[in-house]
Amino acid sequence: MNYQIPLKKLSNLVHTVSDTSFLSDFVNQSYYGVVWDRQIPANIQDWLNKTDPSLLPSFREICHKNEAREKIVNIFENSLLIKQIETEWLIQDITKLTKVFSNLMKVDYIRLRMEVVSTNSCRKFHMDAVKSRLICTYRGQGTQYGISMDGSDPKNFKTTPTGSPILLKGTLWIENNPKIILHRSPPIEGTGETRFVFVIDPIFDLENEI
Repeated sequence: MNYQIPLKKLSNLVHTVSDTSFLSDFVNQSYYGVVWDRQIPANIQDWLNKTDPSLLPSFREICHKNEAREKIVNIFENSLLIKQIETEWLIQDITKLTKVFSNLMKVDYIRLRMEVVSTNSCRKFHMDAVKSRLICTYRGQGTQYGISMDGSDPKNFKTTPTGSPILLKGTLWIENNPKIILHRSPPIEGTGETRFVFVIDPIFDLENEI
């Protein structure tokens, strides 16, 4: 049976905060996720939306949290983007999210991933096989999430605002974690839309990741 849950119930499971100081709710409370509701400065968002997608960097790196800024700077310096105020803002913001999330999860190592997406990547609703994950969509539609009581796709769901990081608990958060909050990348293939997405995973056992 496909149980459909009203959208208003979502706020009881995925909390929305307006400041990083409240992100501790993600680990201290029984939420399945937290959205940091914020807006990217208008000039930065305009630049992100208008930049040729082929110039945007894609990467996947595992690094110590203290080396994250250096890694990110190197990636952007080796990209096709011209260094300017907007790229520096992006570097600073990615570094900030990395620091905030690694401290929140109390880990020294993290996996960083940035992707340029124009297909229906991860279009199926799911729960990630990680302990937790931060997703920030800098360009295009954000992550979609909803309640599922029986494993079926939520018919009612929300879309995370562009530029607002969403923190989600995965199947490894607790043993036998019920898959109540499912999420997906919005299906955009054939629409001409391009998304620019940044993802952070905490690394608890570095040896298993090498």
